[in-house]
Amino acid sequence: MRVIDIIIKDLRVLLRDKKTIGIMIIMPIILITILGSALGNVFGGQDNTDKIQIAIVKEYNEVEEAEMFVESLKNNTVFQGIDQENIKDISENLKDFSMEEIIFNEFLKNEEIKEIIEYRVTNLDSAKDLLSNDEISAIVIFPENFAFDMYTNFATPFRNEVSIQILEHPEGYIDNQIVEGIFKGFTDKVSTMVIGKNVFIETMMENGFQLEALNKMDMIMESMSDILDSSSIALKEVNVNKNEPLSGFQYYTIAITSMFILFVAGEGAKLLLEEKDNLTYQRMAIAGTQKSKIVIGKFCTILVFALLQIGIMIAYSAVVLGVEWGNPSLVVLITLCAGFTMSGLGTVLAAVSYRIGNYKMADVFQGFIFIFAIFGGSFMPVDVLPSFIKPLSNFVPNGLTLKLYQKVMLGSGMNDILIYLIVLLAMAVGFTLIAVFILNGEERWKYVKYNNAKTSKIKS
Repeated sequence: MRVIDIIIKDLRVLLRDKKTIGIMIIMPIILITILGSALGNVFGGQDNTDKIQIAIVKEYNEVEEAEMFVESLKNNTVFQGIDQENIKDISENLKDFSMEEIIFNEFLKNEEIKEIIEYRVTNLDSAKDLLSNDEISAIVIFPENFAFDMYTNFATPFRNEVSIQILEHPEGYIDNQIVEGIFKGFTDKVSTMVIGKNVFIETMMENGFQLEALNKMDMIMESMSDILDSSSIALKEVNVNKNEPLSGFQYYTIAITSMFILFVAGEGAKLLLEEKDNLTYQRMAIAGTQKSKIVIGKFCTILVFALLQIGIMIAYSAVVLGVEWGNPSLVVLITLCAGFTMSGLGTVLAAVSYRIGNYKMADVFQGFIFIFAIFGGSFMPVDVLPSFIKPLSNFVPNGLTLKLYQKVMLGSGMNDILIYLIVLLAMAVGFTLIAVFILNGEERWKYVKYNNAKTSKIKS
């Protein structure tokens, strides 16, 4: 029997198996469609018109804390060394210096911020209810004495620690990162100004101008207020490539495809042992078919089925979902390399299954596929995984395949993907050599009893 006959025979068996077709073809199509639609809004390549909803909780009372601050100045209970005239000037400036004006009108109503965040002011209990009902993504809490501490930081030589607490929705990773980044940018700006004020005052004091520095606090406060009023926060999206970022459909097409070609390797693990159990292997051996041809036939069967599966995913995503794959020649090259790697892996698993005489190896591998999928970024982008997991994506076939397709979709050329192609092909060669070694070892073990047989001479 020729190798091509073995391939045709195996493909007919696989294509007639409804379970195999369901797992290899139908299931990935369904997952690509669902995940691309449901999670596509977290990717930059798809428009997301929904603003991030947050709740603002004010645990401070600006009027009472402003009065408390002025009273502290008048009584000199905290701020020794500031004369009454400057205390009066500082108190007057407080009327024009409103923290709520800065936070709600200058900061949160900034044009760039308004395009991303929509807020509502409420109490903590109501905010927690909104968060638990998935109506908001985060709660931003301005603590008690917030206004008093901020007036202290701006209007005196002292600095009080101010902490803004953010309660986040456990499932809103992307939204949480955005909210954290925006408010961190605001607090960092305020902290920089307060530190600059303190450095100025300390420098004045070191040079013998202590009273002058303290008595100019009203002017310092007024200038800091002007800076905050005139400052704006600009959020710019900068793409290192000139291409658009991947859409949800693009990412999950390559992610799911890269994962499900592992199932092809798992299915290929059963081919040799099935031949043996069905006595097909023995009949081919009796007919004079060499074992090497049978193994090559299995290798090529896995390769052809993997290429067929990837081809269907490419065609479906391009025609139905409008996915753009990038440079066609590079896509074909990556597909071939991925197919060879899956063939090598499937042949190793087939050799082990044949050697031990049962299907446990194939079943165990099916379970490991989901672990490989996590490491390779098939369920979520590698960038959002813990730092100790990220490097593992370069050591699993599906992770390398996903990365290669992703780079080509983003416009990378041959030079950018060459190293990943080499690693993927090295895996294919390594798997194939291991399979040959296992099968050769099995052959030697099979005939060892004949090699060690005792001989005796016939006496005449």
